[in-house]
Amino acid sequence: MSGSEDSSVSVIVPAWNLARREELAECLRALEAQTLAPIETILVIDHNPDLLAWVRRSFPQVIALSNAHEQGVVGARNTGVERARGEIVVLTDDDTRAEPDWLERLTSCFADPNVVGVTGELVPAWSGAKPSWFPYEFYWVFGCSYAGLPTEVAPVRNPIAANMAVRRWALAQVGGFRQGVTPRRLSHRGAVVAGGHALEDTELGIRIGRHWPRMKWLYQPHATVHHRVNPEQATVGYLLRRSFEEGAGKAALAQAMGSEEGLQSERRHLLVVIPRGVLGGFGRVLRGDLWGPVRSAAIVIGIAAAASGYAGAVLGGWAARLSGHGRRRSRRGGLDTGCSSR
Repeated sequence: MSGSEDSSVSVIVPAWNLARREELAECLRALEAQTLAPIETILVIDHNPDLLAWVRRSFPQVIALSNAHEQGVVGARNTGVERARGEIVVLTDDDTRAEPDWLERLTSCFADPNVVGVTGELVPAWSGAKPSWFPYEFYWVFGCSYAGLPTEVAPVRNPIAANMAVRRWALAQVGGFRQGVTPRRLSHRGAVVAGGHALEDTELGIRIGRHWPRMKWLYQPHATVHHRVNPEQATVGYLLRRSFEEGAGKAALAQAMGSEEGLQSERRHLLVVIPRGVLGGFGRVLRGDLWGPVRSAAIVIGIAAAASGYAGAVLGGWAARLSGHGRRRSRRGGLDTGCSSR
């Protein structure tokens, strides 16, 4: 495959919430307006027959499927991948709006045969007022690009599933997104404001990198998607909860993949980007930005929440292993001195 002009593209959009059908309609209209037309747009509905019926009535040109796997976005994405015919599989979410040249810019990177996947820029589409206190370093909590990412096309480790493209053969060979992880739902006053799985896109990126270590993922900052952010997500409570969850997810990722691969990008973010953001927030006061110190404080409490989640998951894992070890000793009827042959 020599480049995007020779590549067929399948776009996959998972959806689950009938209440977000207007956002979904905006997403699909943006896909219809692309300068590079995909050969198909596959919309996978996650166990919601009413939404599936609405899509089939409203967008007959779209391939609308029901999730054939476990409930959650992982099962929905894998359903779409299995149906896709394009050489390049592109993924986005139902609450995004792509720029007209999004697909063209995203897939142009595949002209390099050493590129296995590409992830693009995600810009917040604030449904309310933009919160002046929210730090750019933590925009990842609502699935958007954040401080520290490249400003030009460059290799990265972590793809973001709301704006990513990958060679279909690579997805097929690694078995798609990892299944068997309980999906999460984040609620605010009884309403679900976000959902998904913990780090399923990061885990996929690492797994593909292991299979083909000479190939690379790229970040294309000019392939832009606008990602809706609700007022409920731009709150201190949401920042703390997502940071805690992220820390716990990183602990699980490090355990599964090894700390070197599982935490490689996070070390740089923690040691370089975060201190720069904290100091920069205080420094902006001199330029009249009175919200700068507040953003610095938000960075500190976000890091504390993530560290708490990480530590809790690590300690919980140790406790579970010790408990299992104790049960095994009990079943053997005595203490394990470490001298038995295995």
